[in-house]
Amino acid sequence: MGFSSKEQIIDQINKSETILLCMAKNPTGDALGAALGFYLALKKLGKKTDVVCPTAILEKFSYLPSSQLITHKLEGARDYIFSVDIRKDKLQQLRYEVEDNKLKIFITAKNGDLKEKNISLESSKFKYDLIIVLGTSDLENLGSLYDENPELFYEAPIINIDNSPSNEYFGKINLVDVAVSSTSEIVHGIISGIDEKLIDDKVATNLLTGIIIKTDSFQNKNTTPKAFLAAASLITKGANKEEIIRYLYKTKSISTLKLMGTIMSNLKYNSQHKLGWSIVEDEDFLRTNTSPENINLVVNELANSSPEFDLMFLLYKDKEKIKGIINFSEKIKIDDFKNIFNGRIEENQIFFTSDQAKLELAEKDVLKKIKSWKDSLL
Repeated sequence: MGFSSKEQIIDQINKSETILLCMAKNPTGDALGAALGFYLALKKLGKKTDVVCPTAILEKFSYLPSSQLITHKLEGARDYIFSVDIRKDKLQQLRYEVEDNKLKIFITAKNGDLKEKNISLESSKFKYDLIIVLGTSDLENLGSLYDENPELFYEAPIINIDNSPSNEYFGKINLVDVAVSSTSEIVHGIISGIDEKLIDDKVATNLLTGIIIKTDSFQNKNTTPKAFLAAASLITKGANKEEIIRYLYKTKSISTLKLMGTIMSNLKYNSQHKLGWSIVEDEDFLRTNTSPENINLVVNELANSSPEFDLMFLLYKDKEKIKGIINFSEKIKIDDFKNIFNGRIEENQIFFTSDQAKLELAEKDVLKKIKSWKDSLL
């Protein structure tokens, strides 16, 4: 009888020394909680561990233990070796200087000139012997982490942990469990399987944050009995439930409130299709001191507080491209929209890029597609 995915993951972790935890662009609170909880547990286990995300973390998550240790680029992931064959070319002196932001290495041969064929630059193996990707449907969602370091993701074994049905099973080991409420719940099970003593109050606070966010404070219909049991266990371990609720639901930055206000003031509504939508201009981001990275969580929160909407979408400009987010209620089958908008699915949202050059044209295009889809259901 073979090992389960969970047992394989625990075995791989035990054999590894240097582990990289990765999150997608604009990570959900569930992915953040899972990654930071895992990070702290692995450090307690004695593993050299880094946690990385290609985009900045929203201010509302700054309370998460060790959130300040998240990096946004892979630095020092491998060494580069400048080598000289000294079997024939003996060296007398080696020195270096930095000039005009360039490192210059000076080598003096003991006997005559160095032969160019005896000098080479090579790279060592990456320092990470294991990559764990959390709450991400595919490697492309890792953005610059994957785009700038493709060799790393081919060289090191990948563990893929997620609970989304859209996951593409890209890992060497895949633990994709769509029957659980959150990725944080899966990570809780893995850490408990290694050693429950690894879960202290900080680990527990991170994991409970992920579970609370993904289950909408246990009000989402996908909340399972296991989610309640995991939450109860984490609270017993010292998770600070009061602090989580305060930061997630009772505290919002002035910038976020301004952005929410702007979106609401521009909100349009179609009662026939139970559809709400809004547009954010470049100057709106400047005026509210926000960026496109703040958008998806704001849209999700507005949609959750507006039960009369079956659909809510937002259009905005990001680096000269018009992008959109569609937020779905539980009544809508999100997979029906994936091909219509050629976008990526993350939880109850689709992220897409419009072919249109102007926001008003993109607005008409999205409305036309949604109306056609709705009419096809009649």
